Amino acid sequence: MRIRVLFPLCLTGLMLACATPSRPTDTASAALSDGTPVQPCTTPPPTGVGGVVVDITADSEGKVHFSKKTVPVPPGQTVTFVSQVQQDRCIGVSDYTIFAGNVTGPLLVPACQSASWTLNASDQAKQYPMWACAKSDCTECTQPQGVKETINGTLEVSGRGGD
Repeated sequence: MRIRVLFPLCLTGLMLACATPSRPTDTASAALSDGTPVQPCTTPPPTGVGGVVVDITADSEGKVHFSKKTVPVPPGQTVTFVSQVQQDRCIGVSDYTIFAGNVTGPLLVPACQSASWTLNASDQAKQYPMWACAKSDCTECTQPQGVKETINGTLEVSGRGGD
């Protein structure tokens, strides 16, 4: 009697396990979104931005991505993030000393606008992990520390400039 009851329960459990979609674990293609779908801008973001441009876009599922995973920027050049989504984003890197000025934390890129950093002219060729979080107050963002948190890209100083 017990076998006749347990067998259908086991089959039902297996079918439920098969029917439940698995979550992607590939961090290289993970999105920047915090889980809620993000809408694209209703008006186009500003044009005419200079330097190296990185677009912040939303895919058809409302997940936010950088347009480039690796962003090569020559020393002394500007890197501009252009938001094409209706959500503020804070962009961070692992070492803020590579930027000109008194940069000490993440860069706020307001929804449907742009913001930029300028690299120091004499930085060495090196790669820096780049990440983002969905906040309006960038002081609430911290660099991801564990493998479960996503590093979203790499800012690459592509050479050595002169002073």
